[in-house]
Amino acid sequence: MSGERREYRLTIILNKRRFDRVVIDPHYGQNHPDMTDQVILELVKQLDGRESEPVDETNGFFYLAREVSWQDRPYRIVLTYCDEDFLGVINAFRVKEKKP
Repeated sequence: MSGERREYRLTIILNKRRFDRVVIDPHYGQNHPDMTDQVILELVKQLDGRESEPVDETNGFFYLAREVSWQDRPYRIVLTYCDEDFLGVINAFRVKEKKP
C-alpha cells in the first residue's frame, strides 16, 4: 500500500449531501492489512441514501462512524467530510461478531 491518499470517483448521497469522490487514507493498512480499497468502496456504497449524525466537528470537518454489513460480516467505517464534494475514509475494519 502506498503512503498517499487514493481517490476514487463514486457518487453517493449521505446526510442529504451529494459526494462525487471518495478519498481513502492509507493508514488503515497498518492495523488492518486484510482490508482493501475495494472492500472500503463496497462499505461506502452501503451508506448511500442514509443519514448519520456526526460524532464530532473540528475546523469545519465533520466526523462520523458507522457499522455496516457486507457479505454478512460487520464492519466499522470512520468518515469525514467538509464543504467540498469528497467523502474521506479515515479508517475501516472488521468488527468482531458478538457471540450469542
